[in-house]
Amino acid sequence: MVTAPFAPARPGRAILVNGASSSGKSTLCRALQLRLAELADGDPGESFARVAFDDVVLLLPENLYPISYVRLQGRDVEHLVSRTPFDGRAAWEYVDEGDAESVHDGAPRVRLAMNPFGRSLLRGLHRGWAAHLALGNNLVIDHFLQDRDWADECVEALRESGASLLSVGVHCSLDELERRESSRADGKLEGRPMGLARRSDELCHSHGIDYDVTVDTSRQTTDEAVTAILARVPSGDRPA
Repeated sequence: MVTAPFAPARPGRAILVNGASSSGKSTLCRALQLRLAELADGDPGESFARVAFDDVVLLLPENLYPISYVRLQGRDVEHLVSRTPFDGRAAWEYVDEGDAESVHDGAPRVRLAMNPFGRSLLRGLHRGWAAHLALGNNLVIDHFLQDRDWADECVEALRESGASLLSVGVHCSLDELERRESSRADGKLEGRPMGLARRSDELCHSHGIDYDVTVDTSRQTTDEAVTAILARVPSGDRPA
């Protein structure tokens, strides 16, 4: 049987959602993806996959986790490749930046730092998302653009794919960020060290991204934030 030559689909659509740790991005992105699926009503060309910065962790063996993270989970650190904190063996570490120039007073203030392997995996995720978009797949991207080079690299890759891009800035009050952060220190994978929310709130929105829409998860419900985002999707790109 002779088949027709493969014709590449038009590039997909990307909704890039950026915000600090514990700002509610993942909850928002899951709800947004679900609403988009309801609107698509089974149309493959209108469905959205959800990808995330946290997918880096899923690519790693647990023995490349940092000592501080495993201790936060209340687990034994003997199986880790890292012998001491900051010896370069762990894929990432949490760095105290309490003395760095700040927007928020107080401490702790902690920044996530990747080793070369972790950083290369993040670069691969950015390029992989762009490849999906170039194939015509639509993506909701749950991101944590802490560093400027992460932001520049990600946005450049998405734009080079030819995809249409809707950028969303997720904001949240500091009190609510830290309340959520404290509730996550529960020994599970979602656990975060105290101070990451405070520091990342200073960094994630400092890279000059001109957001198409901003939401505040300490003032808006998840449904309200999803509705605000969908209202900014161009009518020609939004499922009927």
